[in-house]
Amino acid sequence: MGRITILLIAVSTAVVLVGFTRGLSSLRVGDTSAHLFWDMAVFFTVLAVNFVAAIHAAQSDRLIRTLRSAHAAPAGESNAPARV
Repeated sequence: MGRITILLIAVSTAVVLVGFTRGLSSLRVGDTSAHLFWDMAVFFTVLAVNFVAAIHAAQSDRLIRTLRSAHAAPAGESNAPARV
C-alpha cells in the first residue's frame, strides 16, 4: 500500500504542475473561463487523489497495529534479541 500512496502523491504533484502551467498559459491569452476550468479540474483531481492516499495510509496503519498485536510477546518476556 505504500507504493500506491507514493504513486498517487506523484500523480497529484504532476497534475498540479500541469494544471498550473495550463492555467497560467490561459491567463496570458486572456481566457478567464479556461483558467477557471483548469483550476477546478486540478483542485478536484488533487482532492480525490489525496483522499485515496489518506485512505491507503490509514489502512497501512491499521495493518501495522494488527501485526504488532499479533506478534506481541507474552507478559514477562522481552523482545530483545538473545545474546550468545
